[in-house]
Amino acid sequence: MLALYNDQQRAVAVKMGGFVPGIMAGWGTAWLIGFTALWLIDGLKPAFSLPIGLAIGIFIGVLVIAIGISIWLGVRSSRGVKSGSANAFSGTVYGVTWSVGSIAIGAIGGALIQNGLSSDLANLFYPSIYVFFVGIMYVMAGAIWQAVPSVIVGGWLVVIAAVAPFIGYPWHYLFFAIAGGVGLLLFSVLGRNLLNGSSAFAKAAA
Repeated sequence: MLALYNDQQRAVAVKMGGFVPGIMAGWGTAWLIGFTALWLIDGLKPAFSLPIGLAIGIFIGVLVIAIGISIWLGVRSSRGVKSGSANAFSGTVYGVTWSVGSIAIGAIGGALIQNGLSSDLANLFYPSIYVFFVGIMYVMAGAIWQAVPSVIVGGWLVVIAAVAPFIGYPWHYLFFAIAGGVGLLLFSVLGRNLLNGSSAFAKAAA
């Protein structure tokens, strides 16, 4: 009975964590494409550039796709899994914090612009603060659900958010594309390998 219980515990852990590499891959691809598009507004002038409207459209479009993929994978992973009231409360608060925090950052940025923040500094502020916020949320998710990979990814995003403003416009966009986008893709591959290893261990133990 104990072996059966442990096997079920491992199976649920693999099921619940199986969507994380997919989400990281989706966001890594979105960041790689989206931030590269923003960099191409001014990054390769006069040889080549994207119109600002097109670049922003690409950026928003890939983010919307990544959000959709995240929701779809999250819903699929929770099917057939019953969670306790404590986990439900943590998940609800965590999910709401994403929305409230994002809106608050937008409001703070808007207030800074009204009080004299230049467009050049706003181009540095917005992506850096949002990436910083995402990193903190990843760390908090790791702390709540005891997921070490999430803490590692979150810490990495916090570091690149702190470094990017020193690089300056528009090269900080390329930095986010490579360090953030490619970094998330690599973490996705690593996470998938770890999950496959856990699944193989569970089968062997059974």
